[in-house]
Amino acid sequence: MSDSKRTGNRDISDLKARLGLKKGAAATGQTAARGNGAASGGVVPPPGLNLPPPPGVQPSQPVIPNAADDPFGAMNAMAAHHTVQRAPEIVIVNDGKPVENVGTQSLGVTIAKIAVPAVLALGIGIGVGRVSKDANFYNAGLEDAGEILGDVNKPSTVKATKKLLSDLDNQLDAMSKSGYRPDAAATKALSDMVTKLDVKSNLVFRAKQNALDEDLSGQILGFYSGVAEIRNMLDLHVKAAKADDKMLATAKQKTDEATVKEGENAYLAGQARYGVLISAPTEQDKDDFGARIVELGPVFCGDKQSSSGKCEDGGPSGYGYRNDPGGIAWTKGDLVTNGEDSVPAKKLVLLLPNGVRDALIKGNEPGASEAYYVKRLRTLAERTKKLITDANKLEGQLQTASSKGKRFSFFM
Repeated sequence: MSDSKRTGNRDISDLKARLGLKKGAAATGQTAARGNGAASGGVVPPPGLNLPPPPGVQPSQPVIPNAADDPFGAMNAMAAHHTVQRAPEIVIVNDGKPVENVGTQSLGVTIAKIAVPAVLALGIGIGVGRVSKDANFYNAGLEDAGEILGDVNKPSTVKATKKLLSDLDNQLDAMSKSGYRPDAAATKALSDMVTKLDVKSNLVFRAKQNALDEDLSGQILGFYSGVAEIRNMLDLHVKAAKADDKMLATAKQKTDEATVKEGENAYLAGQARYGVLISAPTEQDKDDFGARIVELGPVFCGDKQSSSGKCEDGGPSGYGYRNDPGGIAWTKGDLVTNGEDSVPAKKLVLLLPNGVRDALIKGNEPGASEAYYVKRLRTLAERTKKLITDANKLEGQLQTASSKGKRFSFFM
């Protein structure tokens, strides 16, 4: 029993020594620590904690006892073997903003760094694109001005169309010399002009023409609208003239019948067969005062009526006339060719050409057809001259517009 108590006391004593609770063990550990060169400053570190060695001194590796013999010492040695490192230092800065805004602000800054250059690049691209678009639009207008102006050999251009209008104007001027009387050849020429004045709208009425100046664009449309109007007027006239062919043929026949032929009276050949006889009452002849329309006939040579229409031995002595168409007898009358204040009675006066005389000769329907024929051509001639004036003005403006310098464009 005494041996067991001794053994137990020895075990407890050994345990205290190992744990550093025994005074002798503490002194021994302090001495060992000093012997190892540790700068303890008179303070013995607790078990398991090693102080850092002084500067320039390499730490010595601890000796780990056998765990079978001394389990607690082995544990302490192994704990001391792993040097305790200082935890990372966290610095807290108070910027006065709630902590919720920290992540949002960082994300916003990141987005801003990406978005701002992108927006700037987009703005520059839009600006360049707009400038290029405006320049291309302006340059397209200049090209269209030159294309619409064109030349006399390119159909539907202003110059070529003006040339056609000038040809039409010359033709109408030639017809005006004969009083715009119906003429089959002239009608055929006007019909050909209808085909030539067929303007191709794909040259004029297209989208790019909007690139021109507003006033110039309006003048272009007005000019070609006038051309279309003249073409319609020509077309209606030609169709009406063809429809009136029968009446005009009848009128021509009546005009030929009412014209004195050379075989009848060579001296009045080509004149209207009708004249005026001045009548005035006298003491012997109680006739009414006035004028009668009479039919002119053959020439008289002396007292005899000529069968050839001429007088072989001299000039005519008078001209035959009669009051009733289709009568047999011709009365000899004197022809008055000049006069000033008065015309003697019983004298013949020729009817000068005018619309009334022609209408009387041709009849109502043919006369009306010819009157409308003349009126249509007069109106057409006036409109053509006005449009040629507009064409000259438009030609000058298009020439000026097409000669302007082009604007710079990034996308030529």
